[in-house]
This record gives sequence, structure tokens and C-alpha cells, in this order.
Amino acid sequence: MSTHYNLSEILKSVGAITDQDASLPTGSDLTQRLQFANDALGEWADTYTWQDLRTTIFLNTSNDSTVSIGLPSNFREPLSPLVEYVNNDTKNVYNIVPAVERFNKDSNEKYCFVQGTYPAKALLIPNGLPSGASLQIDYMSFPSSLATTTDTVPISATQYMVKKIAALVLQGRGDPRFPSIQNDAQRILSNAIEEQNVPFGRVNRIPYYTAGFSIGYDG
Repeated sequence: MSTHYNLSEILKSVGAITDQDASLPTGSDLTQRLQFANDALGEWADTYTWQDLRTTIFLNTSNDSTVSIGLPSNFREPLSPLVEYVNNDTKNVYNIVPAVERFNKDSNEKYCFVQGTYPAKALLIPNGLPSGASLQIDYMSFPSSLATTTDTVPISATQYMVKKIAALVLQGRGDPRFPSIQNDAQRILSNAIEEQNVPFGRVNRIPYYTAGFSIGYDG
């Protein structure tokens, strides 16, 4: 799988592995697998800085000398500076520093820092921003919890979710297939990290033979 699927399709694939039945589970089985899906999603999100969770927000200040900007509830960590667009040719860049470093900054420096706890974090700008400032920031988000089978799973490598959920099901049953399926999930996760680090494309996993074969020759 290389596109985003809803949870229903993923759970059907899980059933094909665990029960040789590709139908959607019901009742307590569905409740359990929904919880396993959220466990797998959380573990995936904690593993790496995924492009799938990169979010850009655009903001406008409404007050003179704005010194605090509320961040979305799914904000996890910044992935870029705060950029103020003054006009088409000019922008001010406010580097985001750890909160403890604010005491070492000059009063005229353009910087900001994140303060607060999840889910009520804010971006503090000590030198303030003018009213009507146009701002942009990239951040890593927390994935939304999966509540229903129609929810979209925000993972490009969706086979990881299939294998990980299946592994959790098999582990709970004491099924001897658990180690193999768990290893498959970890392999897919490692491959996804490797592929994200390759610019403009995926890793070529087709074996490359350097000798012993040529087109049109079978001897």
C-alpha cells in the first residue's frame, strides 16, 4: 500500500492475516482492534519526524505588539522558524529557541519560544509583532485518534499498520506467528524511515545483478 487508507480497509487486511477472514470485525473484536490501531499509530508517530505529520499554518495578528500566539492542539514540535511576511520582498525570521535560552538573548533579537503543556501550547515573541502581521510556521503534529472505521489513517506506509495491528492481535492470543509478523512490521517501519531520507524518490529494492546474466543469452 502506498496511499492513505481508511481504518476499515486496514482492519480487513489484518483479519486476512490473523483469521484468514478479510471481513470487518464486529463487537468486542472491533473494539480491541480499534485500540490496537491507536497503539500502533502512536508508536509510529513517536518513532520519527514523519513528513506525513508535517503541517503548515498561516496566522495573522489582530493586536498591536502581539507577544503570544496560541498553537493548535495537535502541535507537537516546531519544524521551522516563525516567518513574518512584511511584503513581497521582505520577511522577518524569528528563530525558535528552547525556552531556557531566552535569558541569553539580546533585547533586539528576533526570536521566539514555545511555552505551555499539551494541548495548550503557545508561541511567545518577546519583542512583539505588529497588528496584521502575516505569519507562517511548519510544525510536527500529533496524529488524530482513530475513532471509527471510516477514519483515514495518516500513514503512507500503511502496511506497517496492518502488520503491527496483526502482531498485537497474535501476541494477545499467544500465537506462534507473532514474532514473524512483528519482524515484518519493524522491517516496514525501518524501510519507511530509509525511504523518507531519500530525496525525490523511493529506495530501489530490486536486486541488481552484476554478472551471470544478459538479455538474449541463456547459456
